[in-house]
Amino acid sequence: MKRYIGNIEPEENTIFVFGSNPEGRHGAGSAKTAYEKFGAVYGIGEGLQGNSYGLPTKDLRVRENHGYRSISKEQIIENIKKLYQCAKEHPKLNFKVAYRNVEKPSLNGYTGIEMIKMFDEAGDIPSNIWFSNEWYDFYYRHLHSDGQLFEDWK
Repeated sequence: MKRYIGNIEPEENTIFVFGSNPEGRHGAGSAKTAYEKFGAVYGIGEGLQGNSYGLPTKDLRVRENHGYRSISKEQIIENIKKLYQCAKEHPKLNFKVAYRNVEKPSLNGYTGIEMIKMFDEAGDIPSNIWFSNEWYDFYYRHLHSDGQLFEDWK
């Protein structure tokens, strides 16, 4: 697992992985940054686009509870698996995941802890997936010696 420090900057071979919505309305948070700086295409909510990768984590069509947790953990894990497959198919690209928060929820309603667990549950993390220093430190601090991650947070 690789890590980056600070903000992700546009660079050759850098892919900005951002939390998206299936509608591709990139109007807030990391999705807005992806649209403004990394070539995300308005109207496309998933996959490689420009120097970005849309990872669906929130459905804007869901109105109740402001759409928080509108995409299940199981579906997010499936979406992460697609990201991992894309990363494997493009080994010369560095996929930098834009999440940095750990304990606070993101715009999708999931905490960083919950998101880190989903990335772990999606399978072996390809070597060209990069996480923020905050996530990297948290992940390794809580990896138990028996290989079970976050067992105390079920």
